[in-house]
Amino acid sequence: MANNDEPNAIRLMESMEKHSQKEAGEKFSNENPLEATADIKEKFAWAKKTCAFLEENFDDDTVKAIRMDCACGPQYEWIQSVKDAYDASTSPEDFVEKTNALELGYWLEYDGTSYYLMYPQCYCDFVNQVEDTLPKAWCYCTLGYTKKMFTYVLGKEVEVELIKSVKMSDKECRIKITEKV
Repeated sequence: MANNDEPNAIRLMESMEKHSQKEAGEKFSNENPLEATADIKEKFAWAKKTCAFLEENFDDDTVKAIRMDCACGPQYEWIQSVKDAYDASTSPEDFVEKTNALELGYWLEYDGTSYYLMYPQCYCDFVNQVEDTLPKAWCYCTLGYTKKMFTYVLGKEVEVELIKSVKMSDKECRIKITEKV
């Protein structure tokens, strides 16, 4: 029997258990094991199966919660540099300017009420080497990543919304970030 030791597979199982879906997670894991040695094509195929399973078995809010909680965490150095830019800023517009000057591979915009984080390409090293699309369920993980980052940077809870995704055939990834009031 194949090991199910790939970090993304482990995080998915842990997230499903956290969201009271342990039995479903075990079923999926047993039927679709993913080893740490899987190549990029095997990972991409697993990602598609993951999305199909989640979308067939859960409502969109549950899928979003599961995927957000199994997101990779942002690198500390990156979030700290963005936090430093925020702390040194005099306004949201100044924060956007300072963050964009860091040239971290993404950029920010501000519309007067919300920030928008944009990526020019898919940075998910789990699926970005395959030129094919994925359902939005896969990209909900970027919401978890973004929420972790901006909750830390802004020092308060944020709401995040997936607007566009390269893996859904858009020209960029775009995430709306709104401070909770």
